[in-house]
Amino acid sequence: MNNNIEELIENLPKECCSFCTHLSLDGPTDDFEYNIKCVMLDALPTTNQRCSFFEPEYCDLTDDDLNRLYLEFLEACVRVKFDTYLKSTHWKIFKEQALKNNNYTCSICGSKENLEVIHGNKNLGRENLDDVIVACEKCISK
Repeated sequence: MNNNIEELIENLPKECCSFCTHLSLDGPTDDFEYNIKCVMLDALPTTNQRCSFFEPEYCDLTDDDLNRLYLEFLEACVRVKFDTYLKSTHWKIFKEQALKNNNYTCSICGSKENLEVIHGNKNLGRENLDDVIVACEKCISK
């Protein structure tokens, strides 16, 4: 069984280089990848701790800015390889929510073993509980 939602959220970075004002962003490449680096250390940012130069990113984003940034994020999700998306923290949290919402049982046969959450469509990053089905390995293979 997957980690529970609280544990996944707890493992998200809080005060790390990923939230610092000293990051530069180049990209996207043809594969929709970005090159992010710390301009102070000329290196990749750390994802689990902050360095001595850490400055939290403070800004005055409006609702329109947030909506635009969210739409850009969703568009980037569409371009991500499906296997890569299935490894993302967003998917892990959503999958756990879908399993919990379905009482950790297969929607087809009621089994509680070897469960998976299957996409009915490819709304990566935008899926809701109606877009997925919880099914066991036996029902998936049928």
